[in-house]
This record gives sequence, structure tokens and C-alpha cells, in this order.
Amino acid sequence: MTKTRQELIAATLALLQADGGAGQSPEPEDVEVIEKMIDSKLAELDRRDIAAFPDKNKFADEFLDPLSTILANAAAPQFGQPRNYDSQAAAENILRALKPSSYTGSVLAVDYF
Repeated sequence: MTKTRQELIAATLALLQADGGAGQSPEPEDVEVIEKMIDSKLAELDRRDIAAFPDKNKFADEFLDPLSTILANAAAPQFGQPRNYDSQAAAENILRALKPSSYTGSVLAVDYF
């Protein structure tokens, strides 16, 4: 099952405790802050070879938590909170672990001299 960009925003705002509370909608300004940083953070993760996201509007379930943690950490100062580099590193490691392996299992031909 996949999660949408809006679900990623909601999960990020929940981590920042800016989700509006029970039964309330988050503030549009808060949603806009997170919305603006999603594409750049996804591009950064791809550039750093941590994870690639060809579709920036849909994400596999297992990517939601680490992505929301990374986004929340990036947005924390704008919400009056300190950044947590340990949680950022842990989230990046989870994304690395979820990345498909390039191991093919084939035997490498050896040239003898």
C-alpha cells in the first residue's frame, strides 16, 4: 500500500506537534512550510545516494516514518524546536537499509596473468 504526499505532511506535522490536535486540521501555513521542503529533501536524499523517489507524490508505507522524521528535523527550527541529529541519522540509516541491493549474485570472471 502507498501513502500520499498529504499523508507524509500530516505525519511530519504530528512529529512536530503541529497537526492541529484531535479532530482539528493543521494550520495552512504549517502545511505550506512542509510542502515547500519535500521536493528539495527528496532530491537531497537522492543526490546523497541514500534513497531515490521517482514519484514524489506516492511513497511505500515503510518510507513514511523515516521521511517524516527527516522532514520534521529539517523544519524543527521553524516550529520553535531544536534539531535532533541522532533521529536524522537513524532515519537515513533506515532508508539506506530499505534501498534495493545492487548485488546480483553472479560469479565474477577472473583474468589470470
